[in-house]
Amino acid sequence: MKRYETYKDSGIQWVGEIPSHWEIVKLRYTGTFENGLTYSTGDIVEDDGILVLRSSNIQNEHITFDDCVYVNSVPKELMVSKGDIIICSRNGSAALIGKCAIIEDNVKASFGAFMMRYRANINNKYAFYLFLSAIANYRGLFSTSTINQLTMSIINQMQVALPSDTEQKNIATYLYRKVSQIDATIAEKEQMLEDLKAYRSAIVSEAVTKGLDKNVEMKDSGVEWIGIIPKTWKIVRIKHILDYKTDSLRVGPFGSSLSGNDFKTEGYWVYNQRVVLDNNFNSNDTFVSQEKYKELSSFKVFAGDILLTTRGTIGKVAIVPNTFHEGVLHPCLIRFRVDDSIVNKDFLAYYFNDTNLILDQVKYNSNSTTIDVIYSYTLKELIVSLPPLDVQNDIVAHLNYKVQKIDKMLKEASQSVENLKSYKSTLITEAVTGKIDLRDWKPKEENV
Repeated sequence: MKRYETYKDSGIQWVGEIPSHWEIVKLRYTGTFENGLTYSTGDIVEDDGILVLRSSNIQNEHITFDDCVYVNSVPKELMVSKGDIIICSRNGSAALIGKCAIIEDNVKASFGAFMMRYRANINNKYAFYLFLSAIANYRGLFSTSTINQLTMSIINQMQVALPSDTEQKNIATYLYRKVSQIDATIAEKEQMLEDLKAYRSAIVSEAVTKGLDKNVEMKDSGVEWIGIIPKTWKIVRIKHILDYKTDSLRVGPFGSSLSGNDFKTEGYWVYNQRVVLDNNFNSNDTFVSQEKYKELSSFKVFAGDILLTTRGTIGKVAIVPNTFHEGVLHPCLIRFRVDDSIVNKDFLAYYFNDTNLILDQVKYNSNSTTIDVIYSYTLKELIVSLPPLDVQNDIVAHLNYKVQKIDKMLKEASQSVENLKSYKSTLITEAVTGKIDLRDWKPKEENV
């Protein structure tokens, strides 16, 4: 890409050199910022009121209207106008702080207390891209171990590069066209990811509930959420396939037995939720001392153990490999062991992780759509459809082959999305810091 003739040092590390005629200004001088509306449940009305824009209304840098709250009245100064930029300034997830969108149409709306409005006095589309770049490069100011909030004082510290009005317009037009193309490609890739995930889930679910033989004789399982199964398969509860020759089931240490004060940066592993969800038995960030490890000897983890998540993302399992690290259970896990003469652990892992049958029956039995915890007695009573062991082995071999290929495609597609997002971010920053000379840029005829 073409560069400007001469540059000067901006004095800002992330900006670097800027064109000689550009300025460095604080973001507050490019427009005004306003904190959002505080309202109570008593202020909420039906959809004939004033829309209050919240973080959930910003998706992929656009305003959406899928999750709306309306209130009866709003101060005039907190009403939005076309061209305003709405910013998420507080959120439970630090990664979502700073996401923003332009109000592209006239809408009767305000913005919530965890939001901020940016009304630019420069080209508002350029200001949008300028803000995106500033947020990406100043994130350390508002996303730290102690601060997870974008405040006025933080905004005031942000410095950005500012070109002439004409250049702002050209840069904004260029970025809009390029970013739209990139976003469209990202959307296609993300849809591909969703399709691949659905395909993967369908293959696994079909195999572990109906088998591989399409012509096999079927029978009614007698269980509503399972339906029909092959005639030679059985319906069993987890408690009937546990290996009772050993300590077959163990819930993680209760309460004060293992608390935050016990965790160290090195030592013996604490097998936690993240280990299971990522199926990562190579690296960890939670440990206990040798003394604590000995104290919790009854909670030790061994090769072949099945670890189950019981809180948060519940009902997922991972099998401890032969090359494992000595360690103990986290309180949010259950460790259980099955009889290898009855069940193939990998078959069971596919059943837990890749079908809805486990979570659905937990919800069904609890008469609730939201489950916070799986208890040991809940686990024992869970029902699975189980083929003969040789059939399980065939199913696992088939799925290992098919899933490995799909997972490779998923990884490649996911990496492609990340590369595109990185390219988009780099392109925006390069444009708004003057690394690309767009003064003579004209859109191609076919793009108009």
